[in-house]
Amino acid sequence: GGRPGGRGPMAEPEWLGSLFFGLIILSFIPGPWQVILSPIIGLINLFYMFKFGIFLLAIAAIFGLQWYFEATTMEGQCPGCGALQRAPKNEPFNCAMCGLELEAKDEQFVRYMKSGQAPQNPFDQIKDMAQQAAEKTSSAKPPASPKSKKKSTTVVDVEVL
Repeated sequence: GGRPGGRGPMAEPEWLGSLFFGLIILSFIPGPWQVILSPIIGLINLFYMFKFGIFLLAIAAIFGLQWYFEATTMEGQCPGCGALQRAPKNEPFNCAMCGLELEAKDEQFVRYMKSGQAPQNPFDQIKDMAQQAAEKTSSAKPPASPKSKKKSTTVVDVEVL
């Protein structure tokens, strides 16, 4: 039930590689056919560069996904049952064995305790950060002004010849 040779309907014809090689060789020989071959070879090169680019993009996606999982998850033991597991670093989760609600803190898993505070949006976080900075600056003592301490200074203008 298939085509001879096991090639699918979208496969390249077998003669395409030979034609491409012949066109490349012919393009190096000076002549009027270079005017015709140059755009054709450009399109063929574009096609193969596109295929190679997809291949490189797939490899980059694999390594990027691997880095993302390493950066956002960690391995550790459940403090309740001691089961090893991988879980997210930034949100609570349940142990796969005992069901205990856990969270990641200081590179280990601990029992999750709700803080009672609703999660803030970024604008509230910036507002709180500005309030804390304002409190720190208002509680600090102002430095002594340079006008209050007058030192006697003498200015000497020297010209070297």
